[in-house]
Amino acid sequence: MFQIVSRSKKNTIEISNEANIGIFIKNPDRLLQLNLVELSVYDLQLINSLKPYVERNVVEVVAAFYHAIESVPALREVIQRHSSSERLRQTLRHHIIEMFEGRIDEAFLEKRRRVAKMHVKINLYPKWYLAAFQILEKSLRKIIFELRLSKGEEEKFCDAISKICNFEQQIVLEEYDNYANTLIEEQRNNVREHVKDVIGGISTHIEAQSQNTSDTVTELVNSAQKVNDSLKDSIHEAESMQKVSSEGYAKIVSINEQTGKIHHKTFEMANMVEQLDESSSKINAVVEMVKSISGQTNLLALNSAIEAARAGEHGKGFAVVANEVRKLADQTKSSVEQIADLIQMSNGITTQVVQAIQDIQELVNNSIKQNAESLKAFDAISTSVEDSISNFQNVGKQISDLANIIETIGESSDELERVANRLNTTIREF
Repeated sequence: MFQIVSRSKKNTIEISNEANIGIFIKNPDRLLQLNLVELSVYDLQLINSLKPYVERNVVEVVAAFYHAIESVPALREVIQRHSSSERLRQTLRHHIIEMFEGRIDEAFLEKRRRVAKMHVKINLYPKWYLAAFQILEKSLRKIIFELRLSKGEEEKFCDAISKICNFEQQIVLEEYDNYANTLIEEQRNNVREHVKDVIGGISTHIEAQSQNTSDTVTELVNSAQKVNDSLKDSIHEAESMQKVSSEGYAKIVSINEQTGKIHHKTFEMANMVEQLDESSSKINAVVEMVKSISGQTNLLALNSAIEAARAGEHGKGFAVVANEVRKLADQTKSSVEQIADLIQMSNGITTQVVQAIQDIQELVNNSIKQNAESLKAFDAISTSVEDSISNFQNVGKQISDLANIIETIGESSDELERVANRLNTTIREF
């Protein structure tokens, strides 16, 4: 394929013209890429002509390539993590030799795409790929230089190698982007599905919790309403109790007033009885005086009768008068004694009346004290009932406020359920 004319002359290489060399793709974009770098069938023939020399030196080319690659710690770690140096060296040797087949077809493109996918999987970033490929291209140029070709031929072969390397880099970098985008899209889909699952689960949980909250709120509202109704009944009963208490208080006040009047009247009666007793005492004194006068009159009448007897006939008229006076004195004495007896009886009755009045006064005083205590008790009951009514009203207001809050929570729960439904709809559309 190539022959050395002499050491003093430059070497030449026979250009391959095999039938399998050429461009066998129809994709307009690919053909446009080839045109832009001016990679022609002739260039492929030049490249194929270099194949024997590349095969002869491929071990050194690959060694130089991996010597540079493994000098970078990050790349060395990538190699050790995903493969082995020897395995990758063997793969690269086959890959380089295939570059010099001089045939661009779908198989050629597919192998480059696989290389790009592998680079993406092992996180070999484009910057490292480009740097490594520059080392590879430099080694291939060195093979050309060592062939000691003419300057014109060196330029042609180097130019052909630059074109095929550039085209390969285009394919690999493009597939880098495509495959990376595919992985990103898959990752997005995975994230999207994960988000859908997570948010869907949260949404379902929220919806269930919202329903439970709604049911609980309904029960709370009903319970609050029942408590409120019970409070209203309690307030009504307390108000009725307050009314009864007020009426009882008014009756006790009235009884207390009547008892006070009775106490006053019994006090007046006691005074009147005392005055009656004093009058009886005075009458008794008068009676004693009358009895004394009657005795003296009787004695005087007796003396007059004695003197009339002494006077004889002349004293008969005086004797009659004296006799009448004595009779009158005896009647007066008898009447006065009866009056004294009546006064004595009246004094006994007066004493009993005084004692009865004193007993009544004591009872009235006890009744007044009891009424006062009852008034205090009724006043305390009335105050307690008023406080209870006030407390019931406050509790009723608080329960009403609580019911409003619960209804607000219920509305929020309904809104949360609607949001959860919208979230579910959004997730299904996600």
